Amino acid sequence: MKLTYLALAPLFLGLSAHAACPQGTTARGDLVDGKPVCTVKGQYLNANLALTADNAYVLEGDVRIGADNETPSTLTLEPGTTVYGASGSYLVIMRGSKIYANGTKAKPVVFTSLQRENLRPGLWGGVVINGNAPINNCKPGEAVCESISEGIKNDPPKFGGTLPNDNSGRLNYVRVEYAGFELSKDNELNGITFNGVGNGTEVSYIQVHRNADDGVEFFGGTVNVKNVLLTYNDDDGLDWDMGWTGKAQFVMIEMGEGSEDMNGIEADNLRSPMNASPRSNPILSNVTIVAKGGNPRNFNGVLLRRGTGGQLHNFIVHGEFAVSCINLDDEETFRNAGSVTAAGVEQTGLQMVNSIVNCSKGNDFEDKAGDLFAVSQWFQGANKSANLLVNPLLVDGRLPAENSPAVGRGVTPAGFEKVDFIGAFSPWADEDWTVGWTTK
Repeated sequence: MKLTYLALAPLFLGLSAHAACPQGTTARGDLVDGKPVCTVKGQYLNANLALTADNAYVLEGDVRIGADNETPSTLTLEPGTTVYGASGSYLVIMRGSKIYANGTKAKPVVFTSLQRENLRPGLWGGVVINGNAPINNCKPGEAVCESISEGIKNDPPKFGGTLPNDNSGRLNYVRVEYAGFELSKDNELNGITFNGVGNGTEVSYIQVHRNADDGVEFFGGTVNVKNVLLTYNDDDGLDWDMGWTGKAQFVMIEMGEGSEDMNGIEADNLRSPMNASPRSNPILSNVTIVAKGGNPRNFNGVLLRRGTGGQLHNFIVHGEFAVSCINLDDEETFRNAGSVTAAGVEQTGLQMVNSIVNCSKGNDFEDKAGDLFAVSQWFQGANKSANLLVNPLLVDGRLPAENSPAVGRGVTPAGFEKVDFIGAFSPWADEDWTVGWTTK
């Protein structure tokens, strides 16, 4: 791998036609979308790489910012910057380094494919962020729990550690599209991968569109996210495992065109042991998951399995799911979720409250013989106040439909922005936070 060393000093060369590329990048001598092309390649050590919106930037191959908790480096992208991934390329932020993608509603930061025609999932890799926050995928008794990133074949980076407040930078108004190329069978990159990322990292207003694997996946860590749009990805919309304990508010997941066996949310603790600590236990509020088009690979709205915990508030799960809106798998998940008895419903380490489901194709709930209790009873026992109408019209596009039972019903968990609605959006048209910076 080519190593690039930059001084923490002047970042830009002169202002001639192709000399305006930032130091650490290379002028390629052509244009993409009318802008001069600067190549971003190799590993940046002791670097402060700043990308401005007056150029187009092309990722080539395995691009890494920093080394593993050594030679800390920073990547900064100003509002309106577009980064184009060449085939086989991806961006990795190493532990101890940072990314500051400073988009705005009018000028988002965009990561997209260098291929400008026949756009489809899998044309380049994606964005991988590695942090030092706790995870649970290690042998018992290890002083520091670490793992290595999936989806990267050569020298996969480490992630995980002991710093819940670890800071990997900021993502604000960021769009990632047409990514997730396949390295090998069942080994693709997510649109954005949060590997052991800490809650010192700021993440808001992000979209992952038409990725070949999951839209966003959290492998442990404590990072919080807000205003997340995940559209038509080929695998799951949002995925978590390895002990993620962050927060998420205002999440919209649209499913329909994918080619894998998809779930709106696929939630795990750990494959083995399923009770590993720290147990996955995020808090999510105001989530809308919609399946369109009757794709038989739209399996579940929410699949909770492998011992995951979680506190799920103000959910709308709606549309054409082939299996169910809500599905629980694995005995450890049921044990963690609580119980259904003659005396009522007890929800403990896994809770889903103040939520509404309405599946028009599969079942609302996947109730299987041999499970410790019926998922439908577990859900309905905690959601009687919200689940008032039979087959209600829940959404009109992304916003709540007129007279939807989602309107005026929100109950906000502590520490979240207070709302009076269920789902990702207010009923008022000017509250559609996806307008102006996202793609369809």
